[in-house]
Amino acid sequence: MTDINDINIRLIDSTMLLVFLRTMRHKKATAVAKEMGLTQPAVSHALKRLRILFKDPLFLRRAHGLEPTALARELEPKVENIIRLISQTIEGSEQFFPNSATTDLRIGAFDYELTNIIPKLVAKLRLVSPNINIHAFPLHSDGAIHALSQGQIDLSIGYFNFPIRGRKTYIAEKLHSEHYVLAARKDHSIFKGKLTLEKIAKEKHLLISPYGRIKNLLDHALDLQGLKIDIQTIVPSLFPALSILENSDLVVTLPKRVAEDNGQKFDIAYRDLPIEGGEFQIHAVRHVRDAKSPLHLWLLKILREIVTQ
Repeated sequence: MTDINDINIRLIDSTMLLVFLRTMRHKKATAVAKEMGLTQPAVSHALKRLRILFKDPLFLRRAHGLEPTALARELEPKVENIIRLISQTIEGSEQFFPNSATTDLRIGAFDYELTNIIPKLVAKLRLVSPNINIHAFPLHSDGAIHALSQGQIDLSIGYFNFPIRGRKTYIAEKLHSEHYVLAARKDHSIFKGKLTLEKIAKEKHLLISPYGRIKNLLDHALDLQGLKIDIQTIVPSLFPALSILENSDLVVTLPKRVAEDNGQKFDIAYRDLPIEGGEFQIHAVRHVRDAKSPLHLWLLKILREIVTQ
């Protein structure tokens, strides 16, 4: 076959290639014209241009229709690949196959997500996509948004103050709602009878905060009743808090899912706080450059499955 130079490439358009493939399938110009919404002369003209380009008749007229030449049969899979590539380019993505995908996913997450969501994600991926590795970074809020903007992470999971600065640059999707509970070791006396703010105020508390003493939801509810919270111990993260909790008389406010998932492991129990509101939302946030990434869309699907189980 004669080499095709740049000038010849400019003579090709997608309609010609589609006419060629339809003719290979139907073997009749009238059927091709009907399927593609073209006139029969338009189909004949496209085939003529192809014959000139490839210096081959491509299709021979027979009683039963058009018979492809040897060159036409050789060209068919190549033209199919060209049309498939054009289609994928227009759609903006290629197919994604989790079982065979090999990559690293960099996820920004803070204490709650590292304790509650990331372990489940790792376990899930070991089953459905063993060659995708998870790299978790202790990032949240503005730190996570900055890392997304710099391409340092692929996705961030957590609580965000909305609207996010530069929100048109990011896509935020709600994963689930969460609320706080009061937790303590299972045989703690605070669980005897009705849980009230007065009973809570009499206990010594454990506070989880990487920033030292802060006021949380419970503080504000007690302030409204003229009560104060007695903070005895402060730790920066959840797992040390859970370990302390099962071996002390301290009580702590935790996200409910953390208490549920770790109740048996750390021999703790929990009750809903006797206050209104306090619900917060966990979002997955990614950069708009990954809006149509099949990998990121698949990851979001997996995360939704995890949080709804």
